[in-house]
Amino acid sequence: MVRKSNQSGRRAVVARLAREVMSAQEATDEVDEAAARLLGLNRTDMRALSALVRDALTPSDLARAAGLTRGATTTVVDRLEDAGYVRRSRDLEDRRGVRVEMTDAARRDVDRIWGPIAREGARLIAKYSTRELEAICRFLEGSRVLQRKHAQRIRSMADAGARRRKERP
Repeated sequence: MVRKSNQSGRRAVVARLAREVMSAQEATDEVDEAAARLLGLNRTDMRALSALVRDALTPSDLARAAGLTRGATTTVVDRLEDAGYVRRSRDLEDRRGVRVEMTDAARRDVDRIWGPIAREGARLIAKYSTRELEAICRFLEGSRVLQRKHAQRIRSMADAGARRRKERP
């Protein structure tokens, strides 16, 4: 009897967790949409700009981080540069190479938009023990790996579908 109760309790928590993950993803999408609108960017350009928050990247690394082709990355960087959000600079380690980096103006905009979220997030995180945070990290890491694996699977399906459509008379 206790075992059945534990199983139904676990199922309820798992279902709640699934709903909360979906809701959190939707809320993140809402923030990203609002930020893109505020900055006058599309979601692809926002994805590229987000990849540059941590550090300057080569165009190839930016393409990988943003999930873009190299050609699309050139177009995105051109748009972001025209908007004043990024600049191209020579790679100090490889003078032939180019790095794409955020401008100071872009960093100010990023802080204006996401700074309050980061500060509130820090207060939320402070409510959890180290052990709880470690469990959350394991869950999020596993979720990220799962999502990327399935994104690749779906891209492969889309590529195969595109090839089949091209082969049709």
